[in-house]
Amino acid sequence: MVNSMIIPITVPFPKEWGRGDSTHSYLIKRELTILIDAGLDSVDNRTYLRRTLKDLDGLNIDYILVTHGHLDHFGLAGYLQRETGAEILVHELDGPALKDYTKAISWYDEVYDFAVEGGYEPQELEKIRSKLLIAIEMMHCPDTFRTFRELELDLGGCTLKSLALPGHTPGSVGYAFGESIFSGDVAIEGSTVIGEFRQEMNSLQKLKSFKNVFTGHRKTPLTITDIESLETHFVNRLEQVLRTVRGGMKLREVVNSIYGEIPEEIFIRSIIPIRQTLSYLKYLEEEGYVVKKGPLWIAVKESL
Repeated sequence: MVNSMIIPITVPFPKEWGRGDSTHSYLIKRELTILIDAGLDSVDNRTYLRRTLKDLDGLNIDYILVTHGHLDHFGLAGYLQRETGAEILVHELDGPALKDYTKAISWYDEVYDFAVEGGYEPQELEKIRSKLLIAIEMMHCPDTFRTFRELELDLGGCTLKSLALPGHTPGSVGYAFGESIFSGDVAIEGSTVIGEFRQEMNSLQKLKSFKNVFTGHRKTPLTITDIESLETHFVNRLEQVLRTVRGGMKLREVVNSIYGEIPEEIFIRSIIPIRQTLSYLKYLEEEGYVVKKGPLWIAVKESL
């Protein structure tokens, strides 16, 4: 069975980053040895991952496949490349993040103006950016990597193929392997961060053709029922946002209404609900359910 060839490895979230979810990497050993995603880079994680791979006789890696251009999925790839000589592969749309790690937080710049206009203080947002940049400075970019638009690898008796799954990031991909797919952060139990709502929902539809959806965080694998629950969650969230802005609200007010106040100890992650809320509002605006007037988002329809 294909699943017997898949070895999950859970890479911890570094304590120096604060609180966060660990990242699932996956080792596949066939005629080629492949690691899908690598986790966040840190001194402790380097030791942990190298020791774990050694115990699994998995240090002879041929390829490191990156599901998308976020640091918690490719941060350790550069270190592992130097240790193993593995070739790093990533979709061309997310490739810039591996060349310049600051590109991995480009989403920060995408929400900054909206956030300031919506009631967030520039000092608050700069605090987040500074912490992210300090962490990035401690990492090392890969010496080389190769981008692809479509990927197909012969593993001897079975084939691994890439499948475009945009929505979380423009270059998010899954790696399909028999009835299973490694989907990164396109689907996570409970919710996931959305970059572009319409693309995300289309990608979830694609995932429903697989028996096992191996995720980047939390429960893994997910089933079709889990994917359908995630779709329902997103639709319910849209309805909630629409009700929330019925009388007009600034972005910060919407975020606090949906997610509550962000505790100080995880404030570095508060940019995530800001970005998420914006993706909902932009989709609702495109579909004619809300309008934006100055800093206010205002519902013009009662329901979806």
